[in-house]
Amino acid sequence: MIISATHNSFTNPIKTSTNFQQQKKPDSAISLLQICKNVNELIQVHSLLIKTSLIHEKHAFGRLLLSFASSGEPDSFIYTQKLFDTIELTRNTFIYNTMIRAFLNHGYPREAFLVYYKMLCEEVVYFDDYTFPFVFSACSKLFAGFEGKQAHAQMVKYPVRFGTHSWNSLMDFYIKIGETGLVVQRIFDEIENPDIVSWNCLLDGYVKLRELDNARKVFDEMPDRDIVSWTTMLVGFANAGLLSEASCIFNEMPEQNVVSWSAMIGGYVKAGCCKEALELFKKMQVAEIKIDKITLTSVLTACASLGALDQGCWIHAYIDKHGIDVDAHLATALVDMYSKCGRVEVALDVFRRSPDKKVFLWNSILGGLAMHSRGKEAVELFSEMLNGLTKPNEITYICVLSACSHSGLVDDGLQIFRSMTKESNVVPTVEHYGCVVDLLSRAGLLYEARHIIKTMPMEADSSLWRTLLGACRIHGDVNLGVEVGRFLVDLEPLNDANYVLLSNIYAVGSRWDDVWSLRKLMKARGVNKRPGCSSIELNGVAHEFIAGDSSHPQTRDICQLLIQMANHISRDEGDDLAQYI
Repeated sequence: MIISATHNSFTNPIKTSTNFQQQKKPDSAISLLQICKNVNELIQVHSLLIKTSLIHEKHAFGRLLLSFASSGEPDSFIYTQKLFDTIELTRNTFIYNTMIRAFLNHGYPREAFLVYYKMLCEEVVYFDDYTFPFVFSACSKLFAGFEGKQAHAQMVKYPVRFGTHSWNSLMDFYIKIGETGLVVQRIFDEIENPDIVSWNCLLDGYVKLRELDNARKVFDEMPDRDIVSWTTMLVGFANAGLLSEASCIFNEMPEQNVVSWSAMIGGYVKAGCCKEALELFKKMQVAEIKIDKITLTSVLTACASLGALDQGCWIHAYIDKHGIDVDAHLATALVDMYSKCGRVEVALDVFRRSPDKKVFLWNSILGGLAMHSRGKEAVELFSEMLNGLTKPNEITYICVLSACSHSGLVDDGLQIFRSMTKESNVVPTVEHYGCVVDLLSRAGLLYEARHIIKTMPMEADSSLWRTLLGACRIHGDVNLGVEVGRFLVDLEPLNDANYVLLSNIYAVGSRWDDVWSLRKLMKARGVNKRPGCSSIELNGVAHEFIAGDSSHPQTRDICQLLIQMANHISRDEGDDLAQYI
């Protein structure tokens, strides 16, 4: 939309702008608007204003329009539109601003901008400090950069200097459409008296653009900081994985609220530091900070990663005890936690009880069933999904194909793969082909799997070849395994997993000279096998173990117990297993 209308007359716009504080005292009929509790009562006052002819006064009409626009009832917005469209008065600034905000608050940003355009064409109507914040908000929701920049131009060439609030909204608009930090900084520099909101807008812009060095510079230069300033800087560091810097900000905060605690816990979870996340969550409870759904979702994710079932069950009980609404996101976290902790039946119960089954919740339970090799149930649940209102996405098909793969349901898996484009208009990606390769490979159909890899419409990545190589070892096909393994070693010469898999293939074929040569090649190329890692939860505490690491305080006791178990098994089977501990 090209904005070409301009104001020809700029004489004293502030005096002509409608301001309630400068209007005459309201009539008693108008005062009734303040005590109306629903749309029906507002309609009665509307009738009264018509009978008393007060409806023809702009002040009275503006108050009536504002009352309908501010009501949360669905019918009130329709009534607001009718009032605005049928008005016999000349619309003033307040009436236009009210309608722009009404459209915006009810989720119609395009219509809100069109009202602004009509306002622009009315050459006798002037903008005030309430106009542009609504307009820029509408443009940011529409991601309408061109229209927003035109509104910016109108604001700049207007003869009146707008207040800080309008400039703050302009900065927020440019941040949301992804403009550079330099643009936002220039707008900030134009503000005569930047307030704390101005500084926070600039800081938020740099954080969202991931320009953390500039964000830190702004943070250090701020004359005053509030909880928003500290939390914005904390979120920036946490989302970037800079946990040391985030922790410093968190510890220096004069006041820590639920948002800052949640951001810090979420940062640990995102970085894979789930043990630290649970420890911080315990400190949050000691500090008696009210826990919200976002925090609980992050903590459940940490429990799922660590297999911390006891902690996850406690959180579930906390949710039930405090009557916290389990939305689709929280239900998904619960389903994921129970699935990864081996309690798939409870995961199914949580899924069934959830009233809001969004696609990611379906994906979570399908993935959980796949994890536990319950393919038949996954296929049945997937059929239920197809017959319902939720449309599957790319991840849904990955989950159900994985379930078929883990349960050996070759025919079901191939049928679902062939129908995905027709049923759900989902185009297969390399991940979907990877599931099919895994499906065929697990079933021993190795050459069919290789055919899929070679004929798929996109280039296969190394993970698909690695899947086939692992299957060659399991099914004892040494020749195909050696062919694929050598190809992978040449493709990724620094990936230790390729050498390990190829070495296993040589071992299956008793080709020990090749095993030794491969190890020499690894050493010559500086490739080291990454140590294995496992974790276990005991009494609410997660314990992590890494191969070759003896830092755990009970390492000696654990090793002694393992030796006793190995000796016990050795007596029954005749093998000396204790030598490997």
